[in-house]
Amino acid sequence: MASKSSTQRSSRTQAQRRAATYQQVLESACRLFGEQGYANTSLDDIANDCGLTTRPIYHYFGNKKALFAAANEAMEQRIIDAVYSGDTSGGLLNNWQTFLELCDDPHFRQIVLVDSPNVLGRERWATSAVTQHALRLFKQSERSMNGNYRRQLLSRMVMAAFGEAALVIAEAEDVALAKQQADAIVQTLFGSLDLH
Repeated sequence: MASKSSTQRSSRTQAQRRAATYQQVLESACRLFGEQGYANTSLDDIANDCGLTTRPIYHYFGNKKALFAAANEAMEQRIIDAVYSGDTSGGLLNNWQTFLELCDDPHFRQIVLVDSPNVLGRERWATSAVTQHALRLFKQSERSMNGNYRRQLLSRMVMAAFGEAALVIAEAEDVALAKQQADAIVQTLFGSLDLH
């Protein structure tokens, strides 16, 4: 009979292997969905890239759409991580600059901006981590906004504007020029909002 400590060690090792497989599949999905797009990437492609069968993918993620949703969440988390890794006192326009920098990554553009609205639907933005962050940002600005609906409206309008600007950037032949022009418009439209 195996001792309790050896059983704990083997179960811990198995849990670590599971976590590593999960992470490997997610990283492969982020890369392949980003390079090839959702429609042109199969679960077989991702499994082959990982040196696995599709069985672990179905086990951990359920199906292709659920795996894409996880890849999208990982990419969106980069927005939140980037915002909180820098100076958090700059408010809306600093958050825009952070978002704009992420638009330089073609994988981010393909997954979050091009495929996500079509695959997952725009309504998911209402509960996304990015929108929740925006609501917190606007909630901190109670002095310039009266009422919950106004906060919700403003946050969703700003997110929609940022999203549409980012889509133009994602689809542009000259990404640098599109970013420059989008930045100028956002600075003009939202620069006067006191959201710190």
